[in-house]
Amino acid sequence: MTGALNVMVVDDSDDLRDLISMVIRRHPDGWRVVATATEGREAVDEARANQPDLVLLDIAMPVMDGMEALPLIREAAPEALVVMLSGYPFETAGPGAIDAGAHGYLEKSDLVRSLIPRLEQIIGDRAC
Repeated sequence: MTGALNVMVVDDSDDLRDLISMVIRRHPDGWRVVATATEGREAVDEARANQPDLVLLDIAMPVMDGMEALPLIREAAPEALVVMLSGYPFETAGPGAIDAGAHGYLEKSDLVRSLIPRLEQIIGDRAC
């Protein structure tokens, strides 16, 4: 999975969704945000409709949280890599997210600086 990626950003915070989308769009390979969602049910529908290559999925959201949405998104867009986003440290929620089928886990505390390098690392690890 290299070159331009179609990305879906799922988070209940408008500001964080916008910030992540802005960082994604600045990727030198021309990554695109093809869909956004504010909660899990909407995310499942958007994943099915848009078939993104990469889903950035918040854990803590209203209506349906990311952990509930994760298997449904994996079913709706089986080729997509799903990376969980959380304000919780990896030790708190990361192992459960990985065990549930997430391809990676990123803490929200430093997304602006670390988002692209960490995503490239996760994508590279999956390519091996």
